[in-house]
Amino acid sequence: MAKPTAKAVIAKKKIWVPIKATKLFNDQILGESFVEAPEQLMGRVASVSLMMLTGDPQKQTISVSFKVTGVTKEGVTTELIGYKLLPAAAKKLMRRKRDKIEDSFIVETKDKKIIRIKPLVILRGSTTGNVMAIMRRLERAYVAKVISTSDLDQIVTDIVTKKFQHGLGMLLRHLYPIGACEIKQFELIAPEKIKELGLKITLPPEKLPEFKSAKKEVAKPEVQQEQTAAA
Repeated sequence: MAKPTAKAVIAKKKIWVPIKATKLFNDQILGESFVEAPEQLMGRVASVSLMMLTGDPQKQTISVSFKVTGVTKEGVTTELIGYKLLPAAAKKLMRRKRDKIEDSFIVETKDKKIIRIKPLVILRGSTTGNVMAIMRRLERAYVAKVISTSDLDQIVTDIVTKKFQHGLGMLLRHLYPIGACEIKQFELIAPEKIKELGLKITLPPEKLPEFKSAKKEVAKPEVQQEQTAAA
């Protein structure tokens, strides 16, 4: 019986394909991938240190993620889908006997992009639960309000340059001294996942809530401590 002939194996030539960041980061090269065709990279995610894109050593504790969305003659294009403060850096911000406000909620940008954002606020001491609740409510209102009036590129720019965190921190300082204000993480969410997972979008208020009454709540513990010491 004749032996079956082996099928010829056709080896496809692979090429190095550059992966480019968004225009916001001047189309810098994130890296290269060795594939048969650039189209194979569609949908893949690449993560790099923000220091690599900005040249700022202070940004080495932040990771940004890009998803491949298009193919050009020069390589593949991406969109920014995530920003994350590394766990070790977030832990370093924590201090003993200091309260913190960690939050996670979903908001919509002016250009209809949906993101999950996780602010992190470290206070300079401990305060009452009532003040913490007011600060959290004000924080959510501010974040939702600012993001709803800005497109995604502007939001990313403001977060990378710390303008966004500075604005939030300055507002919350009216209620209690702030030690640190950071964006721990944000990620782009596909619109179809909102309905699929039953997620709720935090709507922006018409105006930020008043915080005059909150100042009184902050003052109460200090008065009580002075009275106790005097006793």
